[in-house]
Amino acid sequence: MEAYAPYRGKVMPPLKVFRSTPASIALDIRTRRHAHALAFVGSTPVGTVRSTPERNGNGELRWTLSRLAVLPEYRGEGIGAALMRWMEQRARQCGVAELRGQVRTMLPFLVRFYQCLGYQVLGYRSRPGYPRYLTIIGKRLR
Repeated sequence: MEAYAPYRGKVMPPLKVFRSTPASIALDIRTRRHAHALAFVGSTPVGTVRSTPERNGNGELRWTLSRLAVLPEYRGEGIGAALMRWMEQRARQCGVAELRGQVRTMLPFLVRFYQCLGYQVLGYRSRPGYPRYLTIIGKRLR
């Protein structure tokens, strides 16, 4: 949660992560609906990313990546990019055809971050009162 603190009250609609509790995160891990990767500096966890397996419209395996986060004091050191590269490598090993994600449109520096890693903007998601609040990104792996 600490990694998301700078966005509290500034990003609308509020990030879903703010509704998470330690118990809900533990349940998320135990149910294995999502896979989680962690980045460490020494013995300190400093970053994370989550993947959710699903099938795309062609029946190919796709992972939706979410909740990429790096503690503020470790940002700018390449940890987020390293997590994404690791996730891409792991996805290729598992035969995943495509990675997707959603980025808050009002945070264009994050859209650029993913574009620098080879992701393309695929579209936008809206909801009542929040037009195009999410930018859908994706990257073909094969």
